[in-house]
Amino acid sequence: MLQPTIVSRIIDDGVMEGDLYTVLRLGGLMLAVTGFGAVCAVIRCVISSKVSQQFGADLRLDLFAKINKYSIAALGSTETAGLITRMTNDTSQLVNFTNSIMRVFVRAPALLIGAIIMTVLLNPRLALILVVVVPVIALLMYISLKVTLPMFTKMQAALDKNNSVIREYLSGVRVVKAYNTFDQEVERFDGTNTDLVAISTKAQRTVGVFFPIISFTVNMGLVVTLWMARGWIADSTMQVGQIVAFLNYMTQISMALRMIFMVYQNFIRAKASAERVAEILQEEDISQELGEVYAVPEGFNNSIRFNNVTFSYPGGGEPALKDISFTLPTGETLGVIGSTGAGKTSLVQLIPGFYMPGRGEVFIGNNSTTELDPDILRSAIAYVAQQNTIFYGTIADNIRMGKADATQEELEAAAKAAGAYEFISAYPDGFNTIVGQKGVNLSGGQKQRIGIARALVRKAPILILDDCVSAVDVETEANIMKSIRQISPAPTCVMITQRISSVMNLRHILVLENGQVAGFGNHEHLMANCEIYREMVAVK
Repeated sequence: MLQPTIVSRIIDDGVMEGDLYTVLRLGGLMLAVTGFGAVCAVIRCVISSKVSQQFGADLRLDLFAKINKYSIAALGSTETAGLITRMTNDTSQLVNFTNSIMRVFVRAPALLIGAIIMTVLLNPRLALILVVVVPVIALLMYISLKVTLPMFTKMQAALDKNNSVIREYLSGVRVVKAYNTFDQEVERFDGTNTDLVAISTKAQRTVGVFFPIISFTVNMGLVVTLWMARGWIADSTMQVGQIVAFLNYMTQISMALRMIFMVYQNFIRAKASAERVAEILQEEDISQELGEVYAVPEGFNNSIRFNNVTFSYPGGGEPALKDISFTLPTGETLGVIGSTGAGKTSLVQLIPGFYMPGRGEVFIGNNSTTELDPDILRSAIAYVAQQNTIFYGTIADNIRMGKADATQEELEAAAKAAGAYEFISAYPDGFNTIVGQKGVNLSGGQKQRIGIARALVRKAPILILDDCVSAVDVETEANIMKSIRQISPAPTCVMITQRISSVMNLRHILVLENGQVAGFGNHEHLMANCEIYREMVAVK
């Protein structure tokens, strides 16, 4: 803000008067001011970059922590690709806005206001031009916000859809290749990609229209100034240096407005992203606060009891479970069988509290799952899902998800019990063998056995096996179940299976049909009293 005034004095007091000393003295002062400004600019950029990047890191961590607290129902109703976009692209928009606003938030308004004040002090008549220019620019910026904000919101939604198609293709690439539907996938991606390009182009084009209009308004102010200055200089009511200084101040005002408008553009896009990020942070359907997993207290009663449980998935519809009641004593094994869609997986997902019953209660010992801290409840349960998830990393890392501090001996014991030790040891790197995302370099049976080893190394009082041995042969399954029965103290085990031979020797067998209990008891009791069970035995 000092430089135009210094230039004005150099012209009027130095050049016009032929005073070389004044020119050199004021020129040196202007150089010193410029150097000081350059040092401040470097410091500003370093601080803004560091702070904005740390803000981005903190925001991503907060989002990840919040998503970790989502209930299973909330996760099921939220598109995964949308969550990923919010944690990556939307967060990046906020980081960019933070960085830009830190660099110019003080500088641009101060430059704008200061230049206006200096112009008034320089010559009030010249300042009258700003009374027209500045309000017009403010109006244009307001119109820009109203017009472009909905466009950027739609653009981020289009990016969600595009990412969703990419994610689904990469997740199901084997199915695509097996059915040779690559052309259909290309067409599907081309559709979402074209939509993204269209809405992005429209948004950027709309923003691009306002920038030259604002520049035109400022430049018209300069033209009017030059036209009016012609007469003022002619009648000696204004000096040349003042006109030059005013033009410099107008240039500073133009530069400040450009910077503010650029930040404004970032703000428009960041506002759309902030609203999407806020949807995650404001989600109320969350599990109770989870702390670090700790050991289950001694004497933990690991019996399981369902008391008139009825359950429907979020969104309504026919209940997945209807009036389910049974008791499984401590240390016993329950075999759950039934046709596809009978409600077997729905039943076991109520035990760790992934969902809560709509009516009735699930008891672990003497405590309802609605009363137990999820930390205590889930630290007492080892769960092997129907679709085993293998994460990128070593085999040891995947098994240690069941027990982070498991020793090598414990890893080997769990692998042997799960029937996985033989194929793991066949790898050159053994337990340190790297497996790809979702275990792409493992067979279905190998993934299931690693998942079982992950559960067994936990040594939890309750073990849930959700049809997790379907990809192994009968002999391997028998060996796995034998190893589980040899665990001391014996866990309370709930095993879903499609094989009658796996449950025939159990004391507790639960037969489900259409979400209801069709039979409960041992093999002999069910053969005598459950027609559905007899049909299953007949076709085994």
